[in-house]
Amino acid sequence: MRVISGLRKGYKLLGPKSTKSRPTEDKVKEAVFNVLYPYRSGGVALDLFSCTGSIGIEFLSRGSKKVFFSESNYDNIRILKENLDKTHFTEQAQILGGDFKKNILLVDENVDYVYIDPPYYSDFYIKSLDIMKDIEFFKEALFILEADKKIDVLEEFDCFELLFQRQYGKKEISIYKIIDLGERKTNESDLPG
Repeated sequence: MRVISGLRKGYKLLGPKSTKSRPTEDKVKEAVFNVLYPYRSGGVALDLFSCTGSIGIEFLSRGSKKVFFSESNYDNIRILKENLDKTHFTEQAQILGGDFKKNILLVDENVDYVYIDPPYYSDFYIKSLDIMKDIEFFKEALFILEADKKIDVLEEFDCFELLFQRQYGKKEISIYKIIDLGERKTNESDLPG
């Protein structure tokens, strides 16, 4: 694993010891950031299932001012801290250890990006979005979902809009934002017939 662009381009990162963890491949990571950064740059990110920090460190390398790293596995947190030391991003990082639902509630400032990639396919995608959709700090965020299977957020919620979706090998990347339902209903009622 390595940082693929920005201030720390080329820095090698330590990976997880567990074979159950599967870090985002470089080609997928590069594709995601190539989509995000013409749209918006800098800001604050939440790397929700951060493992050893590859995605969050990429956000920092590309100019994000702060990243919240949420991880429940303490071996991964130890490696994450080593990766932050190695890349000199410790000051811009806030590590939230433990359950992701609790960690979402610990975020205390506006977030521009939320990267959601649980360690295995689960209902964690929907559970995390269900919590964040009602929290003011996430109202302007872009939600990036990396999944092995199609996650139909729009089937579960009417407050999200799909901005981007593409398959990269076995991975599907989807980017959503929260929409104002009152505004959307007004616009729909203005449509003829």
